Amino acid sequence: MCRLLAFSARGEINKEIINSFINAAKNDVYFKYGSHSHGWGITAIVWKREKPKVIYYKSVEPIYEDDTFIQIIDLLKGDKISGIIHARKAGKDFLIGLRHNHPYHIKTQTHDLYFAHNGSINRKAFQNPSYPSTDSYLFFLEIVNKLDKQDIRNAYRDVLNVLKDYATSLNSALLSYNDYEGDKVLVAYYYNRARMREMEEYYKLYQYENYIFSSTVNYYLGKKGEELEFNTIYEIN
Repeated sequence: MCRLLAFSARGEINKEIINSFINAAKNDVYFKYGSHSHGWGITAIVWKREKPKVIYYKSVEPIYEDDTFIQIIDLLKGDKISGIIHARKAGKDFLIGLRHNHPYHIKTQTHDLYFAHNGSINRKAFQNPSYPSTDSYLFFLEIVNKLDKQDIRNAYRDVLNVLKDYATSLNSALLSYNDYEGDKVLVAYYYNRARMREMEEYYKLYQYENYIFSSTVNYYLGKKGEELEFNTIYEIN
C-alpha cells in the first residue's frame, strides 16, 4: 500500500500537513516495510483570477529524496487549489516505474480524471486481469467505463460495491475537471477487515480541515484529524 493526501485549499497549501506527508512516506510507523520508496506523483488544479492551471508530475524517486517536490508545492498558491498527492509502495516488482505511479490520468468525452489508490485488489475481480498495468489502474478503468451511463460519483460508488470482497483496501481519491463544472475531489474510504495484511490503523483515513490523508500522515500531524465515516465517498469542498 501507499500513502495518500487529497485536498481543496485556498491561498496556499498547509505546510505542516505536507511535512507530515513526507515523514509518513519516509518512515511509516504502521507499516512493516517502513518506507514508501517507489516514487510519487501529484496532480493539482490551481485557480488564479478565475483561470485554472493544471500541475501534473510523477517521479520514480522517493518523495523524501526528490527536491522537485518542494518546488512544486511552492507553485500551489491561488484562489483555490485542489489536488491529490500519492507516495507509492509497489506490491509487484515488475510494475515499478513511472508508468505505474499514481495519480493516473484519463481524458473522457467530458472530463479530465486523475486517480490514486491505496491498497491491493485481486485481479480476478476484473474483466481483463492480464492487462499490463496495476490493479489500481484497472480500478480506475472500471470507473471510467461506467461513465456513459451515470455521473462520476455514482460510477465510483458502483465500482466500490463490486470490488469490496476482492480488496484489502479501496481507499482512493478522484479529481475531476471540465470547463463547465470546474474541479471536484472525491475520496473513497473502505478497507476489508478480512483481508488486512497490516495493523488496522494503517488502513484508516482522516480529515483535518479540507485535507484527507492516510493514518500515518495523521500520526505525524499530532493526530489532529478525525476519522472519516467508514464505507463512504466524500467530496472535499
